[in-house]
Amino acid sequence: MTLLCAMLVLGMLAGDPVAPTPPASPIPENLLKPIPSTGGVPAITSASDRLEQGLEQARAEQRDYPRQLQQLADRYFRTARDEERARGIAALRTFTDPASFRPMLETMEREQPDVKLAMLDHFSEQGEAGQAAIALAAIRDRDKAFRHQATTRLRRPVADSVVRVVDDSLRDTKHEVVNNAGLLAGNLNILSAIPPMIFAQVADDQVQGQGDLAWIAIGTTKTYVANVVPIVGDNSGAFAPVIGAIYEGVLLRVQDAVAYSYRTDLHEQLVAMTTADFGESTEHLGYDMREWWVWFNTRYVPFKQRQAEELARLAEVERQLKEQRPAADEPPPPPESPVPAPPPAPGVPAGDSKRDS
Repeated sequence: MTLLCAMLVLGMLAGDPVAPTPPASPIPENLLKPIPSTGGVPAITSASDRLEQGLEQARAEQRDYPRQLQQLADRYFRTARDEERARGIAALRTFTDPASFRPMLETMEREQPDVKLAMLDHFSEQGEAGQAAIALAAIRDRDKAFRHQATTRLRRPVADSVVRVVDDSLRDTKHEVVNNAGLLAGNLNILSAIPPMIFAQVADDQVQGQGDLAWIAIGTTKTYVANVVPIVGDNSGAFAPVIGAIYEGVLLRVQDAVAYSYRTDLHEQLVAMTTADFGESTEHLGYDMREWWVWFNTRYVPFKQRQAEELARLAEVERQLKEQRPAADEPPPPPESPVPAPPPAPGVPAGDSKRDS
């Protein structure tokens, strides 16, 4: 049936050479709509997901998870004894509330690898909430090797909670966090992260300071006699000149500045993702966010819309094939057993017919 379905679809596409190949997975909703010309980039995930995240933060504060986890670390992980550390890891596994996962990451960030890897294994057993915690570790931890270990523990297909973490991290103000989020989106091929990645390639940072940040003076100095001081001696007198100076030229005072940061790691992942999915290189767009915006709205969104149409057409073909499947494809019913002949009447030999009296 799969082969027949594929042949039908190829026949439909034979007259349309520009029709894109349907993707293997559903197309994210945010790739089917243009990016607005005003306001911020719409969030990838729903508002209910963000509400749940806020509730988890409130619950973590209410139950004081940071203090509990810090006490656990001080009790078990300040020694080299394997037995004590094993007890501490076992105690760590008792924290199964998703609200405790982020405080656990922050508290255990500077612990030894045995504790941090055990923490990742614990998260791997906690469903979508655990996957979100692993994504946080893959983005925000300072140790590159640990971030790699966290990335290898993320499952495919990517959970919605992981997409939410990537989306939030792409909007962070720390350049390292944003770059790592872009790297993770590329490694997991999270196409729904393309819109926020477009506008995270370049960031402007206001330089903080008081007074002039710098000054540049270009000019010349001319001297003149500004005054004279009389000097009186025996039978003599004179004047001592007071020399003044006049400055002519330009003084440039730098009182404010903006530094632009180009996030190259994120940019390279964005180019690789869009080129592979669109089928044409996007490297020529560079870091020009307006060009990226025009390309996304005028070329990429129509491309994904055509893909969505092909997916819907393929689903309809499969539905029709199921309805029109011939009866020969179904297993034949078991053969009916013959009906046995009735037994002969008493006193009448078998095979003789009853005579008329």
